[in-house]
Amino acid sequence: MNFKSHPDKALEVHILGVLEKMKRNCNFPMAEIAVLFHDLGKINPNFQEKLKPENKGVFLGYTNHSYLSVYAFACYLEKNIAALKAILGDDFLIKVKCIVVIIAKHHGNLPDFDAMLGVEQIEKVEAFVKTKALLPMSVFYNEKLGQIHHPFEIYEHEFLRKKLGVFNIKDKENWQKDALNYFMDMQFAFASLIEADKRDAGHKAVRDYYHFDHAIEQSLSEIEQGLTTIFEVLAQKEDKSTLDILRTSIREEAVENIGIALEQGKRIFSLTAPTGAGKTFTLLALAREIQRTNQRNKNGHKLGILYALPFLSITEQVEQIIKIKMDNEGNKSGIISDLLSFSSKSINEKIEEVQERLEQDASNDNLNDLLQEDFIQHTFDHPFMITTFVQFFETLMSNHNSTMLKLPNFSNRIFLIDEVQALPPRLYIFFAAWLKTFCEKNNSYAIISTATMPHFSFPIKTHLDALKKPELLFKSFDKKENQPYELLDAKKYFAEDIFNRYKIDLIQEENFDTKALKVHIETQSQAVLVILNTIDDTKKLYAAFGDTENVILLNTHFIPMDRRRKIALAKEKLAKNEKVIIISTQLIEAGVDIDFPIVYRDLCPLPSLIQSAGRCNRNNKRAMGQVYFFNLLDENGKSRAELIYKNEAKEFLEFCKTHILHGVTENQLYGVQDLFFKSISENLTIGAYKIGNKDENMIQLVNEAKFETLGKFQLIDQSFFGSQYQYYIRENENDKSYDVLIDLMFKMVKAEGYEDSTRYKIEVNSQMKNMAELLLTIRLTPKKENLAPLFSNVHKEYMGIRVLQNLEDYHFESGIRLDATHNCML
Repeated sequence: MNFKSHPDKALEVHILGVLEKMKRNCNFPMAEIAVLFHDLGKINPNFQEKLKPENKGVFLGYTNHSYLSVYAFACYLEKNIAALKAILGDDFLIKVKCIVVIIAKHHGNLPDFDAMLGVEQIEKVEAFVKTKALLPMSVFYNEKLGQIHHPFEIYEHEFLRKKLGVFNIKDKENWQKDALNYFMDMQFAFASLIEADKRDAGHKAVRDYYHFDHAIEQSLSEIEQGLTTIFEVLAQKEDKSTLDILRTSIREEAVENIGIALEQGKRIFSLTAPTGAGKTFTLLALAREIQRTNQRNKNGHKLGILYALPFLSITEQVEQIIKIKMDNEGNKSGIISDLLSFSSKSINEKIEEVQERLEQDASNDNLNDLLQEDFIQHTFDHPFMITTFVQFFETLMSNHNSTMLKLPNFSNRIFLIDEVQALPPRLYIFFAAWLKTFCEKNNSYAIISTATMPHFSFPIKTHLDALKKPELLFKSFDKKENQPYELLDAKKYFAEDIFNRYKIDLIQEENFDTKALKVHIETQSQAVLVILNTIDDTKKLYAAFGDTENVILLNTHFIPMDRRRKIALAKEKLAKNEKVIIISTQLIEAGVDIDFPIVYRDLCPLPSLIQSAGRCNRNNKRAMGQVYFFNLLDENGKSRAELIYKNEAKEFLEFCKTHILHGVTENQLYGVQDLFFKSISENLTIGAYKIGNKDENMIQLVNEAKFETLGKFQLIDQSFFGSQYQYYIRENENDKSYDVLIDLMFKMVKAEGYEDSTRYKIEVNSQMKNMAELLLTIRLTPKKENLAPLFSNVHKEYMGIRVLQNLEDYHFESGIRLDATHNCML
């Protein structure tokens, strides 16, 4: 009885290999049973013939192994129901249906449970069973997998169609009794199986190599030694500034408090500290304390770090701070040598280095290294990850096979989540509550950090349908003791003079339009940062100034390389004390380390105002910086802010109109923001979100087991911000980067064999990231889609990338040229 799972692997070796690998992160009985059955359908004689090289491309009849595996499980269940109940517990029927879906869909995505199995696929497997093919699955399950059970036969029945393949009203009622745990367990079991399956079936370079395990000791050691050195140097510094002293005080208080909280079994924490308080090193010190406590308690799993930030620009800054590097004089800075930054545009230096080696020497060792590094980055198999909010939060919600490969490596983690105010307000509480449960289930911890910390209590909404009520899904989170544990007496630090760096004055002129704003700016004798709500507004103001060298336009209609050049240019002029004027959208609000004496901010919600003001007198070089807050009007006298901030966001604007008083200073804003979060939380519907063009409620989707619908969640709402278009802006007419990309794509499509196919796929991804500095993304609402710039007829659109046809349609000074850009944000 010799069956194969792959041309070069015995079926039992593969199944048991997947089981062993899955147990590394997941020990759910439900998941173990799914693994044991997930490939039993490969016993199908047609599938075994399909594996032979001579049968490539030959039609051999029914070969789908996933649904035949489900059918085998259904036959097994009828003979072994008592044993399964003993293993799975009282709620075994819900878990049985989870097992069915995991087996059926392990090569696809998790479906909504009201459409859990495809009727067509059930009909096909039933038709195949009627052929009475030889399927010795019960004997194989016993002899090859060592699973003692009551023998079962593969026979004709409708048990799968009528019982296991439907999610009926009774099932839904049972699911909703503990929906959050069922949902998370299902996600994690599915993710753990597919990660283990791909690893075991993959190249030998990834099969038994776990970079997390390989590198965790070095990571722990470097964090311990690096932070100790940095803090000792600071402690021995003779001319400590007031800011040095306060940053040390903040860090030490937070570390002391997390020690107390860890003894109480807490797993989720909040860190509220003023802008410039040294949060990066404080967060790392807190992570180190969690790691120390974990080791003292002799927990079998060592803890890695996943650092999540809202924008790519901030991930790059944090990486620069943390990663060990040497200057020209041999002086070392940074903390850790081996970290992995992952986003849609981040370049993996290790992959780049291995590719260079492979081009020089196409050896198996170099190919192995390349495949290994690619698998590491796509599974987050690394002890120190830096990533974006999009990658982090969308992975937590995902049902997509490729995205969920990361989820098993979210266990045994310390999540450092900085600038959490960048999340939409309706999701503050949802994700905090989600993370609390996730961390408890998966031996992880989370620290949420910001200068503008939201309130975490659920608003009382008696009119809400029970399926949408957060307090019923997150049953204990509404109690204060179960919410994030605050690590600082934030009010004390916000009151410090050194964190009282600016005052906000209101501009209350009537008909304050672009022309009036320009006149007001021109009265200033110092450098000015102007932050407006739309790209259109920034372009209009820039045009009003004319061709002036010291006026710099900044928005997302510039390629990343030019954005960086513009910020560097502004910093040079600031260093020379020149009167430079930056006109920007809110992309400069967080993550850009720049310091202006004067900041102008158009009407916006309070967190955005505080983030914008954080660019004013940031380094406390002046007695008091100046922030101007105003309501910019268009030519029809309508508020530009109110065109962008609609529905509940309009209430956030009203709060600022009422509570931001003329002359308010930075340290007075702490009380204002406390009032703001109290007021908005009363009106928020937690988990409400737009998915596609439809209003959904994430809490309801969990209660209804709608994995596919929730898996469509995106942090950036396409229907609000508009459709996305990517343009490649060639450096000059001789730029052939796009041609190289297309050539690699065709090689990838034509490649035969896992190694060549994967190699070209990696090269395509690397080429995409190498082109990222010249890639520009624009978003246009449906009414404006006809304004998308022309793209080259010579270069066809591939992978959603267009090559800008006319290089004259893009300029360093003004960005990409559109006929109009109304309501484009950022």
